[in-house]
Amino acid sequence: MAEKLKDRYGNEFERLKLMVSIVTRGQGNRIVKELRELGVTFNMESVAYAAIGSELADIFGLTESDCDIVFSIVTDSKVKAALSMVEYKFSLDDPGTGLAFCVPLSGVGGPLSLKYISGIDTKKTER
Repeated sequence: MAEKLKDRYGNEFERLKLMVSIVTRGQGNRIVKELRELGVTFNMESVAYAAIGSELADIFGLTESDCDIVFSIVTDSKVKAALSMVEYKFSLDDPGTGLAFCVPLSGVGGPLSLKYISGIDTKKTER
């Protein structure tokens, strides 16, 4: 179970992770749509050319240099579901189709930014 933290006003929140998905061109919009259905509200999509370099592309088995890259902020409780969904629906276990990984975020600058990227409803927050 995800660890619940509290801010100084008593609002509960979870730790956040940055999920990076590098997939074949055209799949980024679909990933964002599927992640939103899971409740992941902050996603940034970009077109990437040679996003990870030729050496790493060879190691990871990415054959296409044109990719979509999606950055998503995922709460700790949704990380497993998000990674599993991306792996299953976008066949990332097949060689050359892409990769997805998460890294923990150690901090976010400012409470409004934190609320925005983590999907906390600011109307419920009381001071």
